[in-house]
Amino acid sequence: MVDDLPLSAFIAQSLEHELKKSKRRRSKYYLSAMAPPVPDMMVGYLKQFVHAEVDKDNLNQSAILQHWLGISSKARPSHSSQNTAALNALQDAIIVALDVEWFEHDSSLITELGVSILDPRDLPSSGTQSPWSILSKLQTHHICIKRNTHLVNGDLCPGYPDQFKFGITTYASIQSAKEMLQSVFLRHDPHGYARPILFLGHAVDNDYNMIKSRFGLDLEALGTIVATLDTQVLACEQGLAEPSRMMRLQHLLEHYDIDEPYLHNAGNDVVATVVAALLMSFPGSTTRSSAAAYAELKTILSATNSVDSPAHTLFGKSRFCTRCDSDKHTKAECKRELHCEHCAKDPEREHLATQHKSDKCRDEAKRVALEQKQKEREALMEKRYAVPCQWCIESMDTVRNDGAEPYGHRTEECPWP
Repeated sequence: MVDDLPLSAFIAQSLEHELKKSKRRRSKYYLSAMAPPVPDMMVGYLKQFVHAEVDKDNLNQSAILQHWLGISSKARPSHSSQNTAALNALQDAIIVALDVEWFEHDSSLITELGVSILDPRDLPSSGTQSPWSILSKLQTHHICIKRNTHLVNGDLCPGYPDQFKFGITTYASIQSAKEMLQSVFLRHDPHGYARPILFLGHAVDNDYNMIKSRFGLDLEALGTIVATLDTQVLACEQGLAEPSRMMRLQHLLEHYDIDEPYLHNAGNDVVATVVAALLMSFPGSTTRSSAAAYAELKTILSATNSVDSPAHTLFGKSRFCTRCDSDKHTKAECKRELHCEHCAKDPEREHLATQHKSDKCRDEAKRVALEQKQKEREALMEKRYAVPCQWCIESMDTVRNDGAEPYGHRTEECPWP
């Protein structure tokens, strides 16, 4: 790198160089009808460019999203003819939003995934855009993890796994769910080049950490995420919330007169997150009632993300019995005779013994989880430090900052990533 060349300009020059090379390669492989080689460094250059501009306070999350939308913002990256390629590449990024739900008594048991995707190549290239016209192009996915479908929340927070309102619910194994996430975050264009990803969520670090710790999948390590956007941060940047107080998704929706009765369904949560992000990026631009537009969006996305939609990719099975684990029928159609040994032994639950299998007993899963938590608390109390781990006590992850966990180890010994 030339010493007197700014980082952003260097990255942009590198991008332009890569673009020229890619055009030559694309022409070559088009003519030879061969698959291109491993994707080049373009996504990596773009990530460096974005991070460099953020570090210089030339970009924030709102500005990144508004640039992607083609909306002018007060915060802009440094002006240079050399950074045009980087900015164009940023507008071609795919927005991937993620929400993860887990069993309220055991966070190691992920129950649902919600994924929403906005690809700029699916949007009209010209004409005035509104947030709702863009949202109508959302690709939605609601995946329930087969082995954990019986773990419906209701003690500490509500659970509505059967109330997805923006498409179809599918059922998948943990391995299939991991492969789905990899395919979503590792998208390529027709020439084999990796598409950059803008990773969006509400308290997105929690979802990222859950996937990493519970699925063993590091989304960041896949190398395509060029920026992370969090609606809690966007709300602070837009003056809707104080930086010291993180805004709940429900309250963020209420700001736009939107009431979603089935939050805590991962599919609904992730769509609502994208809705909130775009509404914050179009301040005062829409005259339609957000509540009416939100209701209409449910109708539109339910049709475009259905089993019968030829453009919609299904991850997992659309037919699955949460009672007996068959993919030949649904719970409502199930006629199998089942027996739960745990409920049969408990006089208060004996009447439930024919409703599910022993390995699908929610009450037993709750008992085991609470018993394990008690053992962990007792073990931690035996090794309790007076000063908590700085990283865990300040973490927004409730698994880390809850109870005795922060006091179970020193800051320099923190086992969390």
